[in-house]
Amino acid sequence: MSAKNDFGLFFKRHNVADDLVYRLPVNPEKIPVSQDSANEEYNVLGIGPIMVPRIPNLKKVTIESYFPGRIDRMTLTSGDFRPPEFYINFFRSAMANKEVLIYAVSRCYEDGAPYFVNDPGINVLVTGFQTEERGGETGDFYYTLELTEYRDYSPLTVQIQTEATAEKPATATTEQTRSIPKGQLYVGMTATLNGKYFYSSYGDKPSGSGNGRRVVVSRIINDDNDRPYPVHVKSESGGALGWCKKGDLQGVDTQ
Repeated sequence: MSAKNDFGLFFKRHNVADDLVYRLPVNPEKIPVSQDSANEEYNVLGIGPIMVPRIPNLKKVTIESYFPGRIDRMTLTSGDFRPPEFYINFFRSAMANKEVLIYAVSRCYEDGAPYFVNDPGINVLVTGFQTEERGGETGDFYYTLELTEYRDYSPLTVQIQTEATAEKPATATTEQTRSIPKGQLYVGMTATLNGKYFYSSYGDKPSGSGNGRRVVVSRIINDDNDRPYPVHVKSESGGALGWCKKGDLQGVDTQ
């Protein structure tokens, strides 16, 4: 019989339309998260040592557990059980293909009450993945998974006006090329979220609450009425939050 435990670790491919969320079948004993300071120390004449604050280094997460070959009392995914090779291929593929994953933790007490619900999770890259088989535990694969925070560094796309003359040289602009009706949601829009956001557009947990938080719209699904939460939002600093209802967003942009 599998264990009843609402505390879970979840993964999803970033910017992939399938919205499939994968839960680790067995929780690790601990989840160490480290983040070093990037502050720099200088010696200033007449003052002495000073510390200059910098942006912190990337977060790093290390997960150690096992993929069960058969459902045992520690298995949390008995309703959607997958063999070890499924997870091994998932993480090896993500590392080989340089895929960005969304990593989130759903935290609940033993009685099922959630806590730390406003943690949106982080975008990560798989930077280390080792597995081993142990004697006497046929079918089980123990693993160590190393994740490093990913920050989007993509440059802005600009539109070049190519029709140039001696009187009017070519210019580059990042302004919107078409007008957007007032009140209409669009990708890149800053808005206030007054409602819940979820891990998928179908309302899968883990979830969080906006409570008037300023967010940025990163994706909108308009062609599937079966999705109750069709808008994906991220924080103003770029971290993925989740999916929410259109009616829970109020734009704060000026056009």
